Amino acid sequence: KALRLGQGLDLRAGLEVEDAAWRSVAFSGDRAEGVAAFNEKRRPDWPGE
Repeated sequence: KALRLGQGLDLRAGLEVEDAAWRSVAFSGDRAEGVAAFNEKRRPDWPGE
């Protein structure tokens, strides 16, 4: 999504798009589950958050 939205934007605007996209997943339940599953060497049970 960030790649599609960021095309044709100047650097600052592109970085803002990237930052917003990163924030939407960086603190999600899916990320937390992915990290926990990796550390516990198991398949993730994605909450869809």
